[in-house]
Amino acid sequence: MPEPRTQLEDISAVLLAQSSSPRQLSKTLEHFVQLCDAAGGIGPDPAFDAWAGDSFLADGVAIAPQAAAHCARDYRRSVVFIRGVYAAIEDAKRRFPNETLHILYAGCGPYATLLLPLLTRFDPAELDVSLLDIHQHSLDSVDAILKHFDLAHYNARTICADACTYRHPCSLHLVVSETMQKSLEQEPQFAVTAQLAPQLHEGGIFIPGKIAVRLSLAQIDEEQEQILDTVDFGNGAPHSNSDHYDLGSVLTLTPEAALPLLQAAVFHEEHGQWELPPVVFEIPALHSPAGFTAELFTRIQVYGAHWLEDYDAEITLPQRRTDLSPLVAGERWEIGYQLGGYPRFDIRRV
Repeated sequence: MPEPRTQLEDISAVLLAQSSSPRQLSKTLEHFVQLCDAAGGIGPDPAFDAWAGDSFLADGVAIAPQAAAHCARDYRRSVVFIRGVYAAIEDAKRRFPNETLHILYAGCGPYATLLLPLLTRFDPAELDVSLLDIHQHSLDSVDAILKHFDLAHYNARTICADACTYRHPCSLHLVVSETMQKSLEQEPQFAVTAQLAPQLHEGGIFIPGKIAVRLSLAQIDEEQEQILDTVDFGNGAPHSNSDHYDLGSVLTLTPEAALPLLQAAVFHEEHGQWELPPVVFEIPALHSPAGFTAELFTRIQVYGAHWLEDYDAEITLPQRRTDLSPLVAGERWEIGYQLGGYPRFDIRRV
């Protein structure tokens, strides 16, 4: 049996290799999950049982440690993010030569999946890593895993705090935060981005670099099989789908736009919530309306050429909006992103 440090190095090599097959990647992520479960004591579980173990924050729901562990098994999602983070660290080293890179991983969960497998590829003196989570139980797991993989000599600390309000003691070269569900619902990705992106060093990098949510009319059942067979693990720009009637962007979240969008939010007395400026759209006349439904599609640019496109992961699955049914040509609607304890899009007839 190889030493734990060697096992982690082997895992990293497979996850970063462009030649790795989907089966190899899935098997390797599952091996990583098993090792982390054994070392940290938190097993993966979808944890869909009545919000069990979740933390309800002012700006969204922080999912339970077991559910966060389960996310690592979504191997397309994990692989694209890990490759994006690795590319970002390499670019940050070039941008900031001879500097120790200050890295914050917000919402690291119990395995620190998006960063921990990469640590062995860098000299300990190159990185100063802060691993932040709202759940101390997750952080106890991360500490145990760092020790298990012989990474205690790395300058990596755990911090129990709410990423939506956290202030780092110095400017950051890289921030990694993947705290989202599809169509930015429920989890606090928007609030986390608005809080942490302004704390970047000039020229610093925030991951993910773009989250684009669009509203389309689509025939989901017909297109799903076609797209699921063409995943390339995010190595290229997002594809378009000719079967969609694209109604336009409802929110594009970037590190640069997050704080200005938050500052432009308006309080709606009717809903008792703050909401970003809404977008107005019109239902087009469809040649063959049968089978079309309104869907929110999410695409994520992790970093550079590393994308998660439609259907690539749980967080890029379409979200059906039955509040637009039945579709009536010519009707005008507005959609606004509501902030607060359960972020979500609200759609209203104009």
